[in-house]
Amino acid sequence: MNTIEKLKAINNLLLQTAFIVNYDNVAEHLLEVYDLEKYSKRSFLRDIQGLKEEIGRRYPTLEDDLGPLIKHNRVKDRYTYVRDDLSAFPSLSEKELTQIASIIEFNQHLFTDRAGKGVVNKLRAISLENSLTEYNELLSWPSIQLIKDGERSGSEQLQKLIECISGKKIIELQHKGLTSKSQAKTISGLPIMIKEYNNGWFTGWYLLFHEINAADKIVEPRIEGLRLLALDRIESVKEKTDRRRINIPLNFNPVEYFQYCFGIFRENISDPNLTHEKVTIKLEPNNWILPYVMKYPLHFTQEVKVVNEETKEAIVELDIEINDELVSMILKYTDYMTIVSPERLRLKVIERLQKSLSNYSI
Repeated sequence: MNTIEKLKAINNLLLQTAFIVNYDNVAEHLLEVYDLEKYSKRSFLRDIQGLKEEIGRRYPTLEDDLGPLIKHNRVKDRYTYVRDDLSAFPSLSEKELTQIASIIEFNQHLFTDRAGKGVVNKLRAISLENSLTEYNELLSWPSIQLIKDGERSGSEQLQKLIECISGKKIIELQHKGLTSKSQAKTISGLPIMIKEYNNGWFTGWYLLFHEINAADKIVEPRIEGLRLLALDRIESVKEKTDRRRINIPLNFNPVEYFQYCFGIFRENISDPNLTHEKVTIKLEPNNWILPYVMKYPLHFTQEVKVVNEETKEAIVELDIEINDELVSMILKYTDYMTIVSPERLRLKVIERLQKSLSNYSI
């Protein structure tokens, strides 16, 4: 392990807020990960000095404002960067970032709603930021701020589930409801697909799942029989040794499960006759929503009829399933849009509005 490799390893540890960087911890890490047996405290202090020089070259004038860019807390015996956005080395090289971006572009089928293009753009933004700081003084604020989605709840189950999806393997899940009083239930079935979704509250992983029972001799998934499970409520995943025959219909495409719903949550299990229907929404005069709806359709079935160009009054028609997410979206913009039909959707919105008003009654 040469000096640069050691410096990069320690740099990466400094970027991990949960890791306490000191001689003992770094020496243990280098031994476990890199089999580096003879690592003295003198070598560690030399490497810290080397990192200070590297980061000083990368941000040549920042020390004038902040002082030493690596500080040592004597009480806690811990080294840290003075700012969270500092690094002596880019986390990925330009070549690596380009390769990853190319791989994502080549696999656009794994993403929906042009999300893959967004990831590529983020990687290119990171690459650009890294290259600019090599030649320019670092600002006291980031020149680009990317959306931080954070950890994905349930991600610890992801690898096992993807392996079982690819291998068409039957699994047994321990699944717990959302409330604190819910008991974990054992569910057996065939995992179909992982869906990532941001519902406006947080971004999480969801498992599209075909449940089976003991009497089923043939496992044959159908779109309307699938159910959606949040990964953060799955407590365990166990692959089952099962001799039942798995028959995937030729026209089976799990993406169709989400085709006519607003968001991803459907009521197909509680309502086997669930279907999509025509929804008509009036955009009220003097709204600001019309240009956004025209550019970013609410749903792929959307049709817009502009009634008045001057006031922006319009009629929006969707062929869609009615669910809580659709109602919530309408309520969010209720000052600017009104449900024309169907009547049951109007009543859902009215009921929610009346309940909200009652909460504010004096």
